[in-house]
Amino acid sequence: MQTATVLVVERDVLVRHPLSEYLRECGYRVVEATDHDEAREFLAGGKHKIDVALIDAGGPTGSGFALSAWIRNNHPTVKTMLGATVGKVLALAGDLCEEGPQAGKKPNYRPVLDHIRQLLATRRRP
Repeated sequence: MQTATVLVVERDVLVRHPLSEYLRECGYRVVEATDHDEAREFLAGGKHKIDVALIDAGGPTGSGFALSAWIRNNHPTVKTMLGATVGKVLALAGDLCEEGPQAGKKPNYRPVLDHIRQLLATRRRP
């Protein structure tokens, strides 16, 4: 069985690197892109067969939703996941409850891994 490749699109190296390392430890090949343009170059170049793209929902170079739509239209076999950085999640959670989550707490990437596995289980083989 061939290992799946995950494209992680995140400009913040402090988020991108630990998540990418976690996915590598779980047996995935990981390609890292710092922005949406770089992600498009990876996909268009064909050097890497990308199975899943994990995309920051926001970012300064455009919406993660726009990149997800571009991937769906141009690379329909690539599954996409939208996520948010820890900082964004903390800011949003702070608005939802009085205390919010504890800053500095190690993020739990297990839900990301579980969702990647679900996406790969539902993909159509070429």
